[in-house]
Amino acid sequence: MRPPLIVSCVTLLGCKASLLFGGGAQDVGWPPVAAKEFIENHCASCHDDTEKKSGLDLTALPFQPDKSENFATWVKVFDRVSSGEMPPKKKPRPAADELTAFTGRLARELTNYEAARTALNGRATRRRLNRYEYENVVRDLLDAPWLQLKSKLPEDPEAHHYNKIGEALDVSHMQMAKYLEVAEFALRDVMAKQIAPPATITTRYYAREQKSFLSNTRKFTNEQERMVIPVLGFQSQYELYGRHGNAPMKREDNDPAQRELAGFVEIASQFPSYYMWFDSFTAPLAGRYKLRFKTFSAWIGPSNSEPGLPTAWWIPDLSNVMPSKRQEPVTVYAETVPHQYRWIGKFDAPREPGVQEMEAVLLKGETIHPDCGRFFRADFLPKRYRNPHATKEGSPGVGFQWLEVEGPIYDRWPSAGQRLLFGELPLAEVKDADTGKATVTVVSTEPSKDAARLLENFINRAYRHPPSARDLARFIPVFERALKAGGTFAEAMITVYTAVLCSPQFLTVQTKPGPLDDYALAERLALFLQNTAPDAELRAVAAAGKLRDAAVLRAQTERLLGGEKSAQFINAFTDYWLELRRVESVSPDPVLYADQFQDDLLNESALEETRAFVTELIRHDLPVRNVVHSDFVMVNERLATLYGLPWFDSVHLRKVAVPPGSPRGGLLTQASILKVTTNGNNTSPIKRGAWIMDRILGLPPSPPPPNTPAVEADTRGATTLRAQLALHRDNPTCATCHKTIDPPGFALESFDVLGAWRERYRAFDPAVQGVEGFSHIGGQKLEFHYALPVDAKGEMADGTPFADINDFKKILLTDEAQLARNVATQLVVYGTGAPVRFSDRAAVEKIISHARQSGYGFRTLIHEVVQSDLFRQK
Repeated sequence: MRPPLIVSCVTLLGCKASLLFGGGAQDVGWPPVAAKEFIENHCASCHDDTEKKSGLDLTALPFQPDKSENFATWVKVFDRVSSGEMPPKKKPRPAADELTAFTGRLARELTNYEAARTALNGRATRRRLNRYEYENVVRDLLDAPWLQLKSKLPEDPEAHHYNKIGEALDVSHMQMAKYLEVAEFALRDVMAKQIAPPATITTRYYAREQKSFLSNTRKFTNEQERMVIPVLGFQSQYELYGRHGNAPMKREDNDPAQRELAGFVEIASQFPSYYMWFDSFTAPLAGRYKLRFKTFSAWIGPSNSEPGLPTAWWIPDLSNVMPSKRQEPVTVYAETVPHQYRWIGKFDAPREPGVQEMEAVLLKGETIHPDCGRFFRADFLPKRYRNPHATKEGSPGVGFQWLEVEGPIYDRWPSAGQRLLFGELPLAEVKDADTGKATVTVVSTEPSKDAARLLENFINRAYRHPPSARDLARFIPVFERALKAGGTFAEAMITVYTAVLCSPQFLTVQTKPGPLDDYALAERLALFLQNTAPDAELRAVAAAGKLRDAAVLRAQTERLLGGEKSAQFINAFTDYWLELRRVESVSPDPVLYADQFQDDLLNESALEETRAFVTELIRHDLPVRNVVHSDFVMVNERLATLYGLPWFDSVHLRKVAVPPGSPRGGLLTQASILKVTTNGNNTSPIKRGAWIMDRILGLPPSPPPPNTPAVEADTRGATTLRAQLALHRDNPTCATCHKTIDPPGFALESFDVLGAWRERYRAFDPAVQGVEGFSHIGGQKLEFHYALPVDAKGEMADGTPFADINDFKKILLTDEAQLARNVATQLVVYGTGAPVRFSDRAAVEKIISHARQSGYGFRTLIHEVVQSDLFRQK
């Protein structure tokens, strides 16, 4: 059955732009005589068949707008001439009326061509849901927030920075096969596996009973290596270590009060060679759980004269545990596959023992791993380690006494997913004749009648527009064939539901040219602001035919922006606009950045900061200039330490005022941005400069010519990248672009690959002694040294100089309209699934004009985009 389903779906989904627009190249008779004279008088000296600067001969360039490359060339001509960049300053400027006549006529021709295409086909091409959207839509449909579908689907192609563009989101047979596989997986996952509702059980798992904790109390050749201390409250039970005999660890079973106090104190973060978790708990079913941790922060005194060990203050005295003067951050992960973690929450371990509670969605079979994220990662290497957090007063630690798990928690049984699939049909146990194993099945005495009823309800819920009678009729035969092939009623229904979840009506965003109807507008709005299908209220408003009313549309936009699922918009939008999805994939050099290498707490905090910052801009409608510079940051202790801001001991983000003169504030100096704009090993002014021009200013530089060699940093520190780029710019072909790209990148040179401020570059040379300090992993001595000083000054392409990042920010803030224009453009592309074309520019100008009074407020820009014709029409 799979092959026909795949062929059918791919055939129905085939809607590439080339088929929609078609046609051969046509010379429409432009430019007219006056325009040719303009080109001859002001352009031909550089762009004729002899000079051909930048490979362009305008004297022979036809006007063939149905050829995308030709159209893009004429747009570039318009932009360069209208901005005053061309003719170059060394050439005489055209008269104002001559210039206006040329650019005005060219703009009309370009606009008229695109307007005709838009009237025929719309701005956006039909597209499938991307894998972010598909996961969210299926989760919501089946009320199964634990479903992990995105990772099971192929990576989505990108166009114009986003994974929502129809021209890129085609459907191949391979992709269709994966969608079929994932749909079936999701449906089977929510089916009831038992008749009686699963019991919601509250169970306490004591740290003293966990094998992973106990294994770290075994004998060691070198007692300095111990990273876990048995305790009773704050009293060390050092005598319980395995080296003092083979007696089992005390569990205090006969004394509940003592058992409550018993636990372990950790002084290092997780690493494969030092790996502890609550191994006696495994989630029995996928679902919601409440997790409660009894924990506290601790302090371990320094070693003095322990028998058999050298006297050194930085060696912890495992017999000396006491209360800490600060909280400690704890990150909580779930794990199914060994050493592959899924972040589920965080909390601060208090100074006194206390219970920290969180809700989590767990998958079947997952275990719980709390990790002391601030601490170094212990790794037992041949060289003696040293805890980077050790002081002459001692070392920090975190105590774990128990984990309590309540769950799985279901509001109703059978689950919402089971009821959607099979309604109130009864469940029955069936035993396999050979194995005797019992399974649960659905009982139907009238299969055809039940199938029609259930399928109609499912399609009504699944489709984002009212289904037709034909939609129902086309799926009934699928059920009947599956049933006749010997399948059970439930199996036949899963087959037909799988077909629905892979049908064009479910898998694609379907709109007709012209104004969107209420259902299409609801779909676009929900995919924009919640990255999922319309909820019940939005569907009801669409069904009532009221959504196209401007006031109603505004109210629904406000509601969605304030809803819990708005985080799905923030996450997906920033993942692509700001490239945050690359934060985890960019890894710093383990030698040059050994003090922060694999610092998960920093990576997670950096990602959270940027998303929280954009959320703050939207929530309070803050002016778009905050993108460049703000008077606040969203930080926790880890980020505040990195940024040199006032210290506080919490893993949770706070809104903190930026001190006068601080380079922080805005997106440009956030750790996540500074990380994704590097190659991991070193910073690159080229990469960072191009990123700012493109993602912040909306003025993307031209790609480098083919076979242009990369400019690699000198890791030994003898030459700066600035010096290397100076030689690179001696090439006239390179100089034109680099005079625009490099200055923004130079402005960020005071920040290293992880976002920390620096005065000098890091370098590695075996012949040079490393700086003082110890690595984050393994506690080994640092090997890098500080080399040449950083120079963050520069000069913009127009000659405006800046001394540092603060000066550079001031330059960018002189044109807030351009910042707003870029944000509006990014929102339009993300929200409509189509690029902003030449003929859309006037509509974008209207959006930012309406937002000007709010100071180009971020929330206002979203509202104006939604109210625009660009959004309300295909």
